[in-house]
Amino acid sequence: MKLYLVSNDITLRARWMGILSGLHPTTFSECSFDIKPPSIVMILDSVLANISEEYLKNLFENRVMILSVTPNFAEAQKFLALGAMGYGNAMMHESHLYSVYQALEEGKIWLHPDFITLMITQIHDHNQHKEKSLEILDSLSKREREVALLLGEGATHQEISDALDITVRTVKAHATAIYQKLDVKDRLALSLLLHA
Repeated sequence: MKLYLVSNDITLRARWMGILSGLHPTTFSECSFDIKPPSIVMILDSVLANISEEYLKNLFENRVMILSVTPNFAEAQKFLALGAMGYGNAMMHESHLYSVYQALEEGKIWLHPDFITLMITQIHDHNQHKEKSLEILDSLSKREREVALLLGEGATHQEISDALDITVRTVKAHATAIYQKLDVKDRLALSLLLHA
């Protein structure tokens, strides 16, 4: 899948290019109609400031990661609602930037863990259907149900470990089993399933 890096900040564009050079990306300083789906596009949010709705629609036919110098939750929500598959800090560690590429290549969403926790909390605050949640969890063991409910409320692995008096490693093992049994990819998808 072709990779495009789009930034009107030459320093950022050069940094991303250096980190992802092995993937042979094409770079642009502004939006380009040369970007054709299916592609992975990592784009600085400021580039999207004054572009047409038509271009945005075409852009989000690709797997798009929005990067921001000053990331914030409201902007993340806005871009995800438009169809972005990821949102994060433009200066994130190089290992994370490569993880972004891998996630998008696999068709997965990538968000900073703090944003995932905020989104889960927001979902939980807006919608609480405990009876339906418990029915969905029927295929799980008692301990897996406990872990699943805490994950669905946005608790971290460490918080679950402390609450249930089990190791973080055990929490991770339960989480993996839960995701497989419920056919979800991650705790955001689990939360959406439980609070739909």
